[in-house]
Amino acid sequence: MATDERSSKEKILKKVRKGLLQKGDPYTQHVDLDTDVFVKEAGELIETFSGNFHANAGSFSYCFNEFDFVDQFLGLLEEKHWTSVISLEKHFQSLFAHCDYNLFIKKDEVRIADVGLTGCEALIARTGSVVISSKTNLSRTLSIFPPVHVVVAYRDNMLYDLKNYFSGVNTNDIQSLPSMISIISGPSRTSDIEKTLVMGAHGPKEMYVFYIDQDRTA
Repeated sequence: MATDERSSKEKILKKVRKGLLQKGDPYTQHVDLDTDVFVKEAGELIETFSGNFHANAGSFSYCFNEFDFVDQFLGLLEEKHWTSVISLEKHFQSLFAHCDYNLFIKKDEVRIADVGLTGCEALIARTGSVVISSKTNLSRTLSIFPPVHVVVAYRDNMLYDLKNYFSGVNTNDIQSLPSMISIISGPSRTSDIEKTLVMGAHGPKEMYVFYIDQDRTA
C-alpha cells in the first residue's frame, strides 16, 4: 500500500515538474481579460441603477433639472424634519443661496449636521453604487459622519460598470489622484452581531440619490 502511495505522489510531482518546464503554454497566452463576465442588463442605465440602488436599501429620486431638485429636496427636509444640511461644494452652496436656505459650509459643522450633501464621481448602474472622492466633495467625512447622506448626480455621471469609471482615471499620474476614492452601495449596515441586520453601524443610516437629468454645467 505504501508503494502505491509513493507511486501516486511521483506521478503528481512529475506532472508539476512538467508544467513548470513548459513555460509559455498556449492556454495562458490566450486568456480573455476584456470580455464582460456578467450579462449586461437590458433597458436604460437610469432604470438599471435605480432598481439596483433600491435593492441596496437606498432611495432614488428623478429630477428634471436643478430647480426641480431643490424643490424636491426642500420638501424632503420638511417631511423628515431635518434641520441642518452641510455641503462644502460651491456649486450646491450657490443653488441653495438662490432659494434663501442656509447650508452649513464649514468642515467642523459636520459634527452637528443632520445631512451631508455631496456630488459624486459616478453612478454605477450594474451594482447600484455611487463613486465619490475627496476631490469631488472636498472632505472624507461628509459621506460618513452625518446620519443621512444625500448624493446629487447628473446625466454625465451615469456609467454602466466600474471598469468604465476606472478607464477614465489616470493612474500613471499619482499626483492627480484624489487621496480617497470610495464606492458606496447603499446605507451603512452590518449583521456581524447575532446575524441581525443593523443599519448605520459604520456610517449613515439613510442614503438618497437625486438624479438630475441634465449635464452639470459647473
